[in-house]
Amino acid sequence: MDSIRSKKTTLIDILSTDASFILQHVQRENLITGREYKNLYSMSQNGEKTTIELLDKMMNKGDDHCKRFISMLRESEIVGTFPALKELLNPQENVPHQEIAQAATDNPDNNSDSAYKMVNNPRGLCIIINNVNFQKLSTRNGSSEDADALEQVFTWLNFKVECHKDLTKDKMKSVVQEGSQRADGDCFVCCVMSHGETNGVLGCDSEVVTVEEMITPLKGNNCPRLAGKPKLFFIQACRGRLFQNEARIQADSSREDNQGLEMDAYPGEIISIPADADFLVSMATVNEYFSFRNSKTGSWFIQSLCKRLREGILRGDDILTILTYVNDDVSREEGLIRGKRAKQVPDQSFRLRKRLFFPVPDSPDL
Repeated sequence: MDSIRSKKTTLIDILSTDASFILQHVQRENLITGREYKNLYSMSQNGEKTTIELLDKMMNKGDDHCKRFISMLRESEIVGTFPALKELLNPQENVPHQEIAQAATDNPDNNSDSAYKMVNNPRGLCIIINNVNFQKLSTRNGSSEDADALEQVFTWLNFKVECHKDLTKDKMKSVVQEGSQRADGDCFVCCVMSHGETNGVLGCDSEVVTVEEMITPLKGNNCPRLAGKPKLFFIQACRGRLFQNEARIQADSSREDNQGLEMDAYPGEIISIPADADFLVSMATVNEYFSFRNSKTGSWFIQSLCKRLREGILRGDDILTILTYVNDDVSREEGLIRGKRAKQVPDQSFRLRKRLFFPVPDSPDL
């Protein structure tokens, strides 16, 4: 509550320049009810009055709402609209520096046999494959925003990050294979963004690389140096051509007609996740369904993943807790495409044997 009260005057000056924009984000985060949104929106022509009312509502709702509101204001899309927020806010807000520094070590599971060790610096290798341009398929506009966000957050986490763009099927396989031979440290991360089928993702030559083919080089018998260590795959791609059915609990904001919404789709077969231990495969959507990407701001899945990693690591959350927040974020998103409502929920498949915590970086400020 004090985090808003102490900065209220400055926040009013900043946010009142585009009150309707901030209202849309507040509703999307479920910080206000539909009725409250309508009442505030009706006065949005008076930006200062709307902002004052909004900040008062946040403070009246308690500390949790205030913290969530401040966290929302740090999102890149909002800071891009209100650059002055970058100087006003920082990731340490509401978390004292000493508390941030001890966030991971204070968790009783974090330094025990029930958690993976994360002591090396760099933590490990992070490979980012971003396929944007295809020989036979549409350009994946907005994917570069996802790649930039991933590179930023995993660099912040002290990974050695390697970025690759527009790879064929064979080149994708060789990049992962070569990476497995060089990988060391405590963890391996591979992020892939492309068009997809139900059994894998596509190279820029429109040939399919199955998830099994990407994972096999990292298995314990093929990569002894990573045996017993966590190997994480984050994949943004469609897995079919079906739309998610909508089970409406509360109306989400459809603040735009989502004309910039695109799908990473291509038909195919059924995916399988290998039984080997210490793997986590986080898919943007469940099998046989579309995943969605905004042509300007990036995909629902990757943008939420990066946001939740930044926030959760400062709190000392483990990776599965963070991915649960991602599931919730993405499931709340809604848009229109081809005249149909677009909904999505990610699919988390893991065979981790221990809890995985990423240590808080030396500089908590991303």
